Amino acid sequence: MRIEKRGNKYRIQKIINGNRKNLVFDHKPTKKEIEEAIAKAYSDTSSGVPRGTFKEYALKYIDVKRNVLSPSTLHSYHTIIRGISDEFNNMQLSAITEEAIQSEINRLAVGKSPKTVANYHGFISPVIKMYKPKLVFKTTLPAPKPYTPTVPTDEQIKLLLKDVTGTNYELAFRLGVYAMRRSEVCAVTSDDLHGNILTIHSSLVVGEKGGLVLKGTNKTELSTRDIYLDDYVAGLLRKQKKGFWGYPGDILRELHRRQKKLGIPECRLHDLRHYYASMAHSLGIPDCYIMAAGGWKTDHVLKRVYRHAQKEKEQGMMKFASQYINEQLE
Repeated sequence: MRIEKRGNKYRIQKIINGNRKNLVFDHKPTKKEIEEAIAKAYSDTSSGVPRGTFKEYALKYIDVKRNVLSPSTLHSYHTIIRGISDEFNNMQLSAITEEAIQSEINRLAVGKSPKTVANYHGFISPVIKMYKPKLVFKTTLPAPKPYTPTVPTDEQIKLLLKDVTGTNYELAFRLGVYAMRRSEVCAVTSDDLHGNILTIHSSLVVGEKGGLVLKGTNKTELSTRDIYLDDYVAGLLRKQKKGFWGYPGDILRELHRRQKKLGIPECRLHDLRHYYASMAHSLGIPDCYIMAAGGWKTDHVLKRVYRHAQKEKEQGMMKFASQYINEQLE
């Protein structure tokens, strides 16, 4: 067996389990040291799993996928790694079993929503499948909670827009009512406005290291779209030059602050998209046009919003009927 000297190091090349391995020593090794190093190399690769912790391979997975993932997705992956327990992060990948994965999911389920737990599993699973492909596992996730969309009322929207008029947040809220996402509101500029037609083609998102990153593309292909703004909102954009000067999160914090001040139910800027869909539907606008305006890929969200609106209308009608009956019986 040939020993090569490279600077201050000594190297031996050995084919182990079909792969060429370099065994490196700080000094000229003895026969016994070489045999021990070879045995250790076989042990490390006998399972087909490289040595290293889950966290090390999770970071490697991010690095491998970096060029095909959005900055916001990369940021969310780092957030997930920080949320995983030290016990699981520091576990050798070779030692991870189906039981260990389920135990980590069980721990996460105690303090996080079913959707958040599913997001964690959606990251843990592909990492293990990429670097430990022979491990077959099936994880039980917490049952998802029924989704009920929040749809602000006309009166709530009027109160909110009146309260925010003349502030730096007015345009952001009004663009939200036009079914724009926070990331789109923060990215759009007056250069994207041609007459009353606003072209939405980019988004401002939190990047991998926490700073803001301008994406030249939107969430989906259909998110790149043209919408019509009324003269007042178009004028605000021309005056302000940009949909919002600041972080997307600032919009949500200000929205919640004003909702609390006005005594109206809390909702997200994203829920203003639901308001747009419900309002447009009530006006008889076909779903295909509503989907185009909001950049929705499917009508799943629209149907949930419509069902919610229909349920509220039914309750209103039943309340009206109950009041009428009571008046007649008095």
